Amino acid sequence: MFELFEQICSFWGNLDNPQQFKSRLFVFMDNRIRLHPEYRSIYSHAKLTLDELVKSMGKADAYKTLFTDTAANQAPPETPLALTRQKVSNEFIAFQVSQGGFKAFTGAVNYPGYIAGAFIPGEPAPYRTIEEAAK
Repeated sequence: MFELFEQICSFWGNLDNPQQFKSRLFVFMDNRIRLHPEYRSIYSHAKLTLDELVKSMGKADAYKTLFTDTAANQAPPETPLALTRQKVSNEFIAFQVSQGGFKAFTGAVNYPGYIAGAFIPGEPAPYRTIEEAAK
């Protein structure tokens, strides 16, 4: 499943070194399984689905299909591809974003592990202000 996480990073181009998140991803997966034991089966089926997809399409096309096929994102999931996207890929993306992956998209200065600084009168705010939100 870590390959899926690496492919997310590569496809979206928002984490330079996914290897540093490997243990956190495994803890995330372990927590999912402990809270919802059905995730053990979901992860197993997702691995089989991805292996079959890669075998039939090649790695690049397989992951592009997983990440972009709109039919795979229709709820509730009715195909193995849809289940893999919604219960595994989308959750891995949310996990990646929670680990700071979004900063590459927005140029954000505040993200997990870093605060841009204190608010100092006369200096730009280190966060999005109400005035910016209204624009």
